[in-house]
Amino acid sequence: MDVLFQRDNLFQAIQVLQSVAAGRNTLPILSNVLIEAKEEQISMAATNLEVGIQIKVSGTIQEGGAITVPARKLGEIVRELPSAEIHLVSTANDRVEITCERAFHKMIGLPAEEFPAVTTQSDTYYSISAETLCSMIKRTSFAASTEENRYFLNGVYLHAIPEVTKMVATDGRRLASIETAPIESLTEELGVIIPIKAASEILKVFGDSEQIRFALLGNQILFADDTTTLVARLVEGEYPKYDQIIPKDNDIRFILNTDQFLSVTRRVSVLANPKTLSIRLDAQDGLLRVSASTPDFGEAREEMDMEESTGDMQIAFNARFLMEVLQNVDSEHVLLELKDSLSAAILKPEGDEEYLCLIMPMRLE
Repeated sequence: MDVLFQRDNLFQAIQVLQSVAAGRNTLPILSNVLIEAKEEQISMAATNLEVGIQIKVSGTIQEGGAITVPARKLGEIVRELPSAEIHLVSTANDRVEITCERAFHKMIGLPAEEFPAVTTQSDTYYSISAETLCSMIKRTSFAASTEENRYFLNGVYLHAIPEVTKMVATDGRRLASIETAPIESLTEELGVIIPIKAASEILKVFGDSEQIRFALLGNQILFADDTTTLVARLVEGEYPKYDQIIPKDNDIRFILNTDQFLSVTRRVSVLANPKTLSIRLDAQDGLLRVSASTPDFGEAREEMDMEESTGDMQIAFNARFLMEVLQNVDSEHVLLELKDSLSAAILKPEGDEEYLCLIMPMRLE
């Protein structure tokens, strides 16, 4: 193989692929990226067997072929090279020579035949706006579980029916749900759990795209735009009936300024118990008092006015859970709906029924 790249094009591709190929892999080939030149197209790929990414890279093919090289080392080399043309040649015994102006490097690779196949094609695709998909992931994925024994919650649940598209994530103590317009050409119900690692890579890979095609391939899901394809193994298991978890009778309502509520929570949480991060909310007569205390650090208390209130309440929450919700509300005011100090609370943007978060309270101290 003999190919020419512009340094910036090659480095951009490596940056995307490195996070998939990096890490402690039991198979050495999984720490490598595949570089393949054929049919007037150069592509690079990486996989950890859970997530695979293939990227088309601009360049000139002087001789076709394929080779794999260590992703991390290749990234370190290309990062330090000048912004000029890079000449990459594979030689005997799976060696790779990299030349750029006066710089020369020789790397030891592995045969392309050992690299696991990354599926990049499907017969049937659905289409969704990249901005919509990335927004749905960003506003729900923080609520997904990271506990291995609850593997079926280790992802975001994409649930689509012909009338509406939803995405949900929960770890059993909180839940985030968002809905948007239906997917075009979808005629039957679709429900899949996308692993958190794949969801995170989607944000990185397709953040600047316009439209994304996606397809189901047995126990995998494929996402693609004009240059990049991402394939992920779906999380197996049945997702909880999330609609049954969301309370319908929370009739105590508070409307608060989102940024102010977030700032107050952040300041007070500095002196919360680091093991629990519990903060207390006392709402009465249109005033909200947020407080926290711990014998080892001291106590904090701050008050803020509520825009609207329909009752009084004393309740406690995990400060981190509360802040993560407020960071994703994306509205000037947030609506907090409560029933009592032991029941789940609902937070959502004022006047927006498409996004909501549920948080279970903590024990009042």
